[in-house]
Amino acid sequence: MNILLNGKGYSSEKISTVKELLMELEREWSIELSGAVVLVNDEIVKKDRWEATEISENAEIEVLSFVSGG
Repeated sequence: MNILLNGKGYSSEKISTVKELLMELEREWSIELSGAVVLVNDEIVKKDRWEATEISENAEIEVLSFVSGG
């Protein structure tokens, strides 16, 4: 599947839901995304819907994760 992730092309054969995408990104990016904000085609997907929300081919997805620091 090909999607637009944070403005860049991304391809994976392993993802079909928002939850699967985030699990894959956690491994690739070595970052915890359990508190992330996810938008699919400019619609916010609440955390309780990540597992049920299907990702379609060419979807535009934004994953925002907030980090504290100083």
